[in-house]
Amino acid sequence: MPEKKNLVPFPRSAKKRKQLLRQAESLKLRRLTRLRSFVGWLLVASIILFGAVNFTMFSPSSLRQTFHILTSALGPNSGRDGVIEYPSGSASTVKPVGSALAVQGDEALHILQLGDITQQEISLSYASPVLETNDNYILTYDRGAYDLAFHSTLAELFTLKLSAPIRNASIGSGDSFVVITDETGYKSTVTVYGASSREEDHHLWRWRTPDYYVQDAVLSPSGTHLCAMTYQQNGAQLETILQFFDLDADQVRASVNLGSVVGYAVHWLDDSNVAVVTDQSAFTVSRRGQTTSQTDYTATDLLGFAFDDDNFVLAQRSWSGDARASITRYDKSGASRATLNLPSAPESISYAGGQLGVLTSSGLYVYNNALEPDWKCTSGGAAQRVMLTDDGGAWLLYSKYAQRVTKSSTLSEDFTDDTVPV
Repeated sequence: MPEKKNLVPFPRSAKKRKQLLRQAESLKLRRLTRLRSFVGWLLVASIILFGAVNFTMFSPSSLRQTFHILTSALGPNSGRDGVIEYPSGSASTVKPVGSALAVQGDEALHILQLGDITQQEISLSYASPVLETNDNYILTYDRGAYDLAFHSTLAELFTLKLSAPIRNASIGSGDSFVVITDETGYKSTVTVYGASSREEDHHLWRWRTPDYYVQDAVLSPSGTHLCAMTYQQNGAQLETILQFFDLDADQVRASVNLGSVVGYAVHWLDDSNVAVVTDQSAFTVSRRGQTTSQTDYTATDLLGFAFDDDNFVLAQRSWSGDARASITRYDKSGASRATLNLPSAPESISYAGGQLGVLTSSGLYVYNNALEPDWKCTSGGAAQRVMLTDDGGAWLLYSKYAQRVTKSSTLSEDFTDDTVPV
């Protein structure tokens, strides 16, 4: 006779199977069953909590909007040329944010994509609205007043009403930003805010000074250091002084006096060096307080400047041969690396992704990092400003719309030294 198989009956009911597992002789099996049940209920609770906090993301309009954004991004024309019209017919400020455009109008801020897609529409009642962006975040504030708002490209993260009027603000490369306020009892207060802060007011770091007026303050790429461009009265003169901080302390790490110059802008070239452009000179300074270079010019000769990672460019008047303007690229140590001579002054310049965009009345001309000709768009001569993006494209800004062009656009073509702008 064949041997009987030793079979253990196992219930078909899931409830009874769970009961058997909980009553199993093996302690390890019983613990594993309880852990599995706990993780399951924790996952359910997390999904419910996420849905409650972000319920607006699952509304029909939000789902349709997300679908349109995805289909546009995956479509055959994504990333190519196109036109975005300003919703109110005009815009006070336009800045790129990732692949979208942030358009500040009279009463609202719009985050727009090519293909007539509106990612966000934010109502604002600011008297003097200012817009700052990076690749993923948008900061809006009311200069001279108390209100600010911080957004991602898809949703509002938080709003604040400060206790002192806002003088200036800047956004870092991540989810943090700097605000300079006129706080009673101090000449300036500098505060770093961030979406990752656990504080109720979202602040990460603060410096109050009774001695210096802070004109501008910027975060390093890592978000761990800060450089403040300050000025102080010295007799009949105002002196511009750079103050460097580590955000894990509230003491000045290094201080550099640039003399009686008027500061225009300060920008981190990497986590250790900044470039400073003033009315008389451009400097590169390390965060240890060492001035590594100084390029002098007269205030009337400076036509413009732009910053990129590790490099910056200065546009100046020039009378060398047939040139009437020149643009020079400097590295993070302040050394001159390349110079481009132009037969006329540029209307606008932009520097991003290792490319230089020069806008003239003849169109847009784009050069590589060695300032050698790359491509041009001669139909852009009527544009008011150019903004290059890290992906190699450009936005041409007009009074009522913005136009996206790239090297592969039908409006673009290669060009050589024989066809420089005039």
